Amino acid sequence: SFCVMYSTLGAPQFQDVNMDLMAGIEDTAARFRAGEAEVAHAFFSQPRPLELHVRWLKEQVSRELRNLREISAGELTQQVDRVDRGFSRQDIVAELAEHYMETRHYAMLADVLEGISGENVDWKELDAFKKTADWSVTNHQHGAEQRKKREWNATSPLHGAAGSFNSGGAGSLAYGVIGLEGGDYEALLSETGKMVIHDEMAHGAVEGSRHPLYDLVNTEEDAALALDVIREYSTIRLHGRNFQFGHPLPPERVEAIIRGEIEPATIDVLQSAYAGAIDEVEWFQRYNHAPKPLSSTTILR
Repeated sequence: SFCVMYSTLGAPQFQDVNMDLMAGIEDTAARFRAGEAEVAHAFFSQPRPLELHVRWLKEQVSRELRNLREISAGELTQQVDRVDRGFSRQDIVAELAEHYMETRHYAMLADVLEGISGENVDWKELDAFKKTADWSVTNHQHGAEQRKKREWNATSPLHGAAGSFNSGGAGSLAYGVIGLEGGDYEALLSETGKMVIHDEMAHGAVEGSRHPLYDLVNTEEDAALALDVIREYSTIRLHGRNFQFGHPLPPERVEAIIRGEIEPATIDVLQSAYAGAIDEVEWFQRYNHAPKPLSSTTILR
């Protein structure tokens, strides 16, 4: 999805961690974030057929519906039942905040998908169809991301934490669509991107925690191992993102990004990117008042 379970962007700062060891890890993660954003920039740099826009949006909407699936399965009800009985009030507030933020990301992107295609979006159908869809990154990569995560989780806590450090790209795609101009389609996507980055920061603050990797990297050997895992996982994600958008980046540029030949999308850069973000009430008003299909300068019809 756009966001990560443990936010590395909005969490409070701690002073007890060896920041020298983490500096290279954070820099590498920031460069891969910028790489995923560049995929989106390249895609929107010229008009492309409607089917390619539908393709990337279906993939992204399918990623954003995880919280709907969890709520439907009763996970939230179970947590509510445990409040004051082992599940703290602070934890349920953070959990509800995450569900709220993630669900509005789904709602906005599903609206945009319907707005350009005229197709009805049904989250359960989309979730089921993803397993075999030609637009599905998971299907295309044969579950490479999740398989590697399971492998690292079974290896050691350090491997597992490193494997989730850049999970979701930490808002990389959101950063990639901020600033789009043209019709209602581009404007709504840009505002969605701002809101997602804002929510990423806010989620870390509400959660009040940092990623477990900060507590596990204590030596240069730990840092080197974590970097290897992060590079491998982020490389899989970068190739997947390029597939999602129909390969707008040529192979040689993808390889250059993997080598780190790109300016990093640092926390400061991301924070400045969402300046002036509107709230969801205004967003939905703009969407509902816009003629359908949504006007666009990047869709070839």
